Amino acid sequence: MWEGREVSTIVQQSWKRCQASNLKATENAYDQIISMSRIKEIIRDNHLLIRTSLPLFERLEPFLANTEHIALLADSDGNIIHTVGDPTFADHAQKVQLQIGANWNEGFKGTNAIGTALIERVPVHVQGEQHYFLENQFLTCSASPVFSAAGELLGVVNISTRKEYNHPLAMTLVCMVAESLQNRFLYAEADRVVALPHADARTSSRSLPLIGLDRDDRIVGINESAKKRLGAAVLGSEMPQLDKGMDRTMKDNRRRIWPSAKTAGVKPFPRLAGSCPHFLQAKLMGQKAALVDFPVLILGESGTGKELFAQMIHEMGSRSNAPFIAVNCSAIPENLIESELFGYEGGSFTGAQREGKIGKFEAAKKGTIFLDEIGDMSLRSQAALLRVLQEKVVTPVGSNQPRPIHARVIAATHRHLPDEIKAGRFRADLYYRLKGVMIQLPPLRQRTDILPLAEHLLRQLTPGSSASISREAQELLAAYAWPGNIRELQSVLIQAAFLADGGDIEAVHIQLEGPDEAGDFSVRKQELPSLKESEMEAIKRAIRTTGGNVSQAAKLLQIGRNTLYRKLAEYRISLPATWEDV
Repeated sequence: MWEGREVSTIVQQSWKRCQASNLKATENAYDQIISMSRIKEIIRDNHLLIRTSLPLFERLEPFLANTEHIALLADSDGNIIHTVGDPTFADHAQKVQLQIGANWNEGFKGTNAIGTALIERVPVHVQGEQHYFLENQFLTCSASPVFSAAGELLGVVNISTRKEYNHPLAMTLVCMVAESLQNRFLYAEADRVVALPHADARTSSRSLPLIGLDRDDRIVGINESAKKRLGAAVLGSEMPQLDKGMDRTMKDNRRRIWPSAKTAGVKPFPRLAGSCPHFLQAKLMGQKAALVDFPVLILGESGTGKELFAQMIHEMGSRSNAPFIAVNCSAIPENLIESELFGYEGGSFTGAQREGKIGKFEAAKKGTIFLDEIGDMSLRSQAALLRVLQEKVVTPVGSNQPRPIHARVIAATHRHLPDEIKAGRFRADLYYRLKGVMIQLPPLRQRTDILPLAEHLLRQLTPGSSASISREAQELLAAYAWPGNIRELQSVLIQAAFLADGGDIEAVHIQLEGPDEAGDFSVRKQELPSLKESEMEAIKRAIRTTGGNVSQAAKLLQIGRNTLYRKLAEYRISLPATWEDV
């Protein structure tokens, strides 16, 4: 429940409406899918909205693939009429009817981004437990209403993902798509379009206030930015006398991003890129691990690319022609983990499919099963997994017939498992069963190749474009701490490319979150030590900590002993007789 949590007024008001309607949060929400004939009628009635939206959704689709995000378009009644995105998450979302033909009106689905945005007519973000119905609380959704040039509510653009993947850029993105749609309607319906001068010169170009005029210079349409300046009452009136800074008539001939993006050409995973020594060492270990059949344990913070490393190991090994099955262990309820991993017989429990279902281990066949966030499994689930790994067989729920398994196991976690073992939260015997080859992925803030990596990701996001990242934008990227790691960098670049609209990425296009964006950048830049200074300080600290023992210092620094000797000579750091000599 959301009581006691800090939630927005919009969400609180929505919950009150749901309670007043006697919706029961613990029961299943209305889950009827409308008939195919009715879907066709709705699509026909919303033909203009869908036709205008399709190019934008097609551009979004390559960036949503393999990120567990989906984008949806709903009409003004809350009926979902179009969807694109990650197929794996789309399958999971269908369990709560987040799919074409479902109605997400607040009266049916309780508090949710689509239905609540339709009622409030403003962008809405609903995260996890803020959803009214318990069955929807695994979701995080961001939605923005779409208006016609005349201000008529046409529908909603929504992006949904798992609640643990929540990122504020999703809200920014749906707002940009909704505004872009309204601007397209404006250009299509008006004889000419003019832009108001910005009240603030620093305002981003994406929020340009636009007015549509007919041949008699009467206002026939405005976008949301202009409505905030002039109010909706100006519709139908003559063009007002404004500042001398009024922009000239606008033409819709701006360069567009992703001019040659093709969804058919998107690979199932991007090739790993980077030049940081720590990253290259991890990549080399992964490539070597692909040539043997030992279990692999990948360690690293969220967003560092653990699943991509697992896919690389699978693709480069002898099992590449067999399935790669990824399982997010933290996202499966404890009471379902065994049925998900090991399968079940038909009718073995309430809600089970009549014909039964094979588990993830059997589905992987002779390929690879990737157990992500293994450190979040319950002790009971760990015991069941350990038994399977030891005996190489699974017994489906409701069956007494064991079945052999042949899949290779790669596991990953952001937790420090030795500490989890000491705390009694992780089994030591399972840890040693999983850690055949350990690969530690460095967080992005510790990598020395952030800027080359950003350029590489930008080329992937804008194929065929010659857009680059300006020096000022590069300085912002280099100074930021990247708590979300590569996943956050990619999200920031997607938004920046959208704002730049095909041009070079400037500092104004870089939208960062958290404390690193606060304050004057020139001051932060002066305070930021150089890479050489940071490396020298790290070496001195390691030497002090170990009392001058080079072997132990090298282990602390996670580099070779010979490398440390070379660094000591390069930086002219002498080994101390006492700690004070360093």
